[in-house]
Parts: sequence; C-alpha cells; structure tokens
Amino acid sequence: MFLNIDRKDSKPLYQQLIDETIKLIDQGALEVGESIPSTRSLANKLGVNRSTVIRAYEELQALGYLSSKQGSYHRVQRRKKEVEYTADRSSVISWEKACSADTKAIHQIFLRYSPERLKNDLSREDAINISELDLDPRLYPMTEFRRCINQVLHDSGASSLQYGDHKGHIPLRRQIAKRLRLHGISVSEKEILITSGAQQAMDLVIRMMGRNGKRVAIESPTYAAILPLLKFNRVKTREIPMNAEGMDLDFLEKVLAEEPVSFVYTIPNFQNPTGITTSHRHRERLLNICLKHRVPIVEDGFEEDMKYFGKVPLPIKSIDEKNIVIYLGTFSKALFPGLRIGWVTADLECISRLTAIKRFSDLGSSKLVQIVMTEFLKRGYYDRQLKRMHRAFRKRMQMALQTMDVCFPPTIQWTRPAGGYTIWVKLLRQWDEERLQTHLVKFGVIVSPGSYYFPDRKRSAYFRLSIAKQNEEEIKEGISRLGKALYAMDKGNSHVA
Repeated sequence: MFLNIDRKDSKPLYQQLIDETIKLIDQGALEVGESIPSTRSLANKLGVNRSTVIRAYEELQALGYLSSKQGSYHRVQRRKKEVEYTADRSSVISWEKACSADTKAIHQIFLRYSPERLKNDLSREDAINISELDLDPRLYPMTEFRRCINQVLHDSGASSLQYGDHKGHIPLRRQIAKRLRLHGISVSEKEILITSGAQQAMDLVIRMMGRNGKRVAIESPTYAAILPLLKFNRVKTREIPMNAEGMDLDFLEKVLAEEPVSFVYTIPNFQNPTGITTSHRHRERLLNICLKHRVPIVEDGFEEDMKYFGKVPLPIKSIDEKNIVIYLGTFSKALFPGLRIGWVTADLECISRLTAIKRFSDLGSSKLVQIVMTEFLKRGYYDRQLKRMHRAFRKRMQMALQTMDVCFPPTIQWTRPAGGYTIWVKLLRQWDEERLQTHLVKFGVIVSPGSYYFPDRKRSAYFRLSIAKQNEEEIKEGISRLGKALYAMDKGNSHVA
C-alpha cells in the first residue's frame, strides 16, 4: 500500500491519507475485501503519529470505504453508490385512502391556500406585493440579535441546547409577565405558557375547547389561518359580523342567548384583516356579555406592541377580574416571523391543561431561542426595536392612507387603522377574485383576496392591503398602481366581474 504523503503540503496529513487511500480503492489498486496495514504499522512506515492514521481510518470507515471488526484488520469494502433521484417514483400506498377525513380536508385547503401569494402563472417580476404580512427584513435587528446569540452560547453552552421547562424558560416568562403589566395585565410567570408563535397557541386552545360539540364564535371577516385549524378539528363556527366599531355585540348577544358557544375569538387591536381597533367601552361590553353567559374569550394580541398612532385601549384581559380571558401574544410581529416565540396567559388551571397538550405534541419549544430572547429583552433591545418600528410604520401607514385618498376612486371605501399593518378595502360590488387578481397584476400590484378571511370563501367585495414588507416609496408606488387599476374597473375597461 503505497501512499504519497507530502509534508510541505498545507493539507493536513490525515486528509492526505484519506485522499490517497480513496484514490487507490477507486483505481482498483486496493480490492474489496483486502486488508490494509494496522494503524501502528502504517504510522511507523510513514513516520507519522499513530493518532493521525487512526483519524484517517475512522473517516474512511465513516465514508464507507473501510470496514473493521474488533481484533481484526481494517478491510476495503464495497462502498454504496449514491442513488440518483427519480421524480417518477410512486408508492404502492394510496395516501388518499390511508389518511383520515380531517387530514384530507386540511390538505385540500393547504393546496389552494395562499392569501398572501399569487400562483406563479399570475405573478410578474416587477409587481409590488402589498398583501404579505411578513415583516420587512430591512428592519430586522440583526446586529443586536447576533450579539445575544453569541453571548448565550458563550455563557450557557450545551445547557442551552437541552430540553427546557414544559411551560417555557422561566426567566423569559418572567420578562413577558413584566411586559404584560405595562399593558395592564397582572400575571405571574406561572400563568404563562410559551408556544411556537401565536399560531400554535391558537391551535392548543382549539384542541382544548373546540371539540366539545359547541360552535366557536368568530369575527367575520377574521384571521385567515385560524379557519383551517377550526375545520381540521371539526369545529363549526358562528360568524359575528364586523362593523365600524368592531364585532357586532348586539348580534353576539343574540347568538349566545340562543345556542351554546365554546369560546369567542376576537382581535381587538388592529384586527386582521380590517385594521379596526375597538374602544374601551366595546371591550367592557364584550367582557360583560361573555361573563353573563359563562363563555371564555380568546383575545388575540398579536399586534399589541404596534401602537404608533396615539393611545390604544388596554387589552380586554386587563379588565378581566373573573379570569375568563385567554390572551395570546407573540414577538413575531415586531421582530421577525421566523423567531416563533408566542405565549398564552390565562387562568392557572387553563394554562396547566394547555401545557399538557403541548407537552405531548412537541415536548417543548426551543430552549436556545427562548434564552436568546430573554437576553434580547434584558438588554433593552426589544424596546429600542419597538421605537424604530413605530417610527417606520407610522410613516408607512400615513403614506398608504394619503396615497389612497389621492389615487383611489370615490366609490372605494377603506379602514383607517390606528396601528398595525393591515388596511381593509371595500369595492362597490363583488368581483370574481381570480380575474380581479389577474387584472391587478397587469397594473403591477398584488393584494390579498377578501374571501380568504371568511369561512365560506365565497366571492367578496373586499381585499386586504399590508404595509408590513414594503417601504414608503414602494407603498406609494404600489397603491398608485392599484388606484389606476381600480379606476379602469370603474370605467368598465376590464371584464373582471
């Protein structure tokens, strides 16, 4: 076994041994089944440290070129060749028949569900997308977050990569409890459960209470991604219409008096998709109605921190003396969506039951990310980021509303949010949404179809705009294009009805 080793080469000796051995095997100079020198004899022959040969042999074994048995020499083995990928493979299993009815239904929703993205055949490269609720990456606090990651890995090391508390990292829960007190919500870390974003929190709540045969009362329109969750869990919904003040409470009161409801789901701040913020009086009345009928409220505070136009009423949870409100929060909408840290705060027994469901679903959220987020909060980086976000989005929302005032036809109506990222637009009449989207893309703009925010997904006279991802100039240009497209529709220049 002749190996050409060059000590002047910058490549490590063990790597040279590996490369030379592989060359001999590939050329057939070393045949399958042939034994090779022991690590001691080869080290002596080459004049290298035995540990160098041992490392090379271990790597070759890991790569599949060598095999060994205890007490015997290493032998050349036939290495398995990498299998080429073939796209036309099919399974003998009929997955359609193998899957449950619930998973079939949600799979169909998944295939067609894209409220914030168009199909490829409708897209165009220069189109301005004012539909997505993903945050603008240009605003991410990358430097500060990187510092926190480095500090945590330096201080905590391997312990940060272990399983954590089922409820979540205790110091993070304490930090969240402290922040919630700024919003008037008095809780301890024991009443908080960390989740993988507010979406998982909503999933846990639905699984805990949604399968009891009762309907769930939801705002109409509502957050699009809650609708597939409800459908997957076979939960029937009771739509409560939205008006200019928020959820129609007269309608809700009649519903609760007539039929059993599992819980009421509401987004009181900058509601998605409408952008509506309810008044303190509205929140008090909603709480009293639900107290009267002993119905829990699930309050989605996903944009609680995005208050940049004056004061916004405190959460419903802040006036909840009887502990009937389950409050959901997240860091995703002020930092970055991939962070996936959300939380639930509720009555202690409710949190215990939600924790049990989560514990046996995912064993726990990432401990490392939670510790990093704790450090981010402790250093004051989150508060600094909020100020930056408020400045940026105050300007963006003002730009959006001012441009709509100038560029939209007088037949169009829209909300004027006090914060958050979304604006709800009402057309004069209903349109076929696929044709509408195709028409808008011709003018170089993309919006989110209104039907995605209603359970029945029928044609609607609405669409949603988002200022989350685009800067002021992009928002102005996108809405200007949208205005031209809407004027063309009003004039009958496009057959989109």
